Amino acid sequence: MSVETFVTDKAGLQKFYEAIMAGHETYAPVEKFGKYDFKRVVRLSECDPESPISRTQSIKPLFFPRSAKVMKYVATSAGTEVSEVDEDPLAVKRVILGAKHCDARALQVLDKVYNWDYIDTDYQKRRENTVIISTRCDKADTHCFCTSLDYDLENLDAMDVLVVNGLDGKIYIKSKTAKGAELLNTDVTRHASRVTEEVSEPVLKKQFEAFAGSFRLKMDYKEVNAKLSKIFDTPEFEDVSGSCVSCNTCAFVCPTCHCFKISDEKVKDTGVRYKSYDSCNNGYFTLMAGGHNPRPVKYRRWRQRAMHKFVYYKERFGENLCVGCGKCTISCPVNISIFEVVNQVAQ
Repeated sequence: MSVETFVTDKAGLQKFYEAIMAGHETYAPVEKFGKYDFKRVVRLSECDPESPISRTQSIKPLFFPRSAKVMKYVATSAGTEVSEVDEDPLAVKRVILGAKHCDARALQVLDKVYNWDYIDTDYQKRRENTVIISTRCDKADTHCFCTSLDYDLENLDAMDVLVVNGLDGKIYIKSKTAKGAELLNTDVTRHASRVTEEVSEPVLKKQFEAFAGSFRLKMDYKEVNAKLSKIFDTPEFEDVSGSCVSCNTCAFVCPTCHCFKISDEKVKDTGVRYKSYDSCNNGYFTLMAGGHNPRPVKYRRWRQRAMHKFVYYKERFGENLCVGCGKCTISCPVNISIFEVVNQVAQ
């Protein structure tokens, strides 16, 4: 793939976004009651691609919806007839503006489990038909720790198009995948100028160094991973999870949590089967048909969450299940920080 890099200014970036909206189905952060969620937009005035990371929801629902129909069925005394659901509105060709780097990275992590022993074709189709445009953050938020984890944030290829606010006052737009290069080779970049990597790379590196130096939270991930894998029975998990109210907000806002439940809604003979978010923090999550629950108490469920994020997923897929976005900490009603939990337990 040939890398395409363009340079423009703030006005040119807005023209770039407007051109994309004019020619593609587009999703971008839309503000409501102080929070930003990704919605379908047709005008730049409806959204804010530069929305603050602390108040912006993940793009996960655009690939793994909060609740989605799996199938329809009609059950009568003569038998059960199953039919397909309506056409998936999330599987069309589309562009996402304003995705955060951590959210884009989260999809690469989810790709592992959705292409494991069973291929989730709905998820796969949504991924294939989506172009992700992500602006690198200029400064870390209070609860961010993405640079501490096991991926190369500076050279991340999780997004298709990278946007960087250079310290020289210019804005750089760079393709990171073949899909991104294809998009940039259309008229959406008519208000930008092509630039060589020799010119752009030093500027991009300086911006990243300034960004990386702004982090308050830092951890030695390899050390934490190694220590957690050896202390399954530590009583520390009971202490750090004591204030948890089991509301599951952390799992629902997390860009990598992927637990779900299957439920049926039936009226007379006709029913619909749904796939909806669930969480290992739920008391009934591991409840078996015979009534036995291997995780009957809260600290065991919190232990599962922490160990899955920082140990188990890594062992199975070679990827860390946490991307360091801090969304769970920001949303938690009792201020539990996954960063502080794993560090405290490990130490």
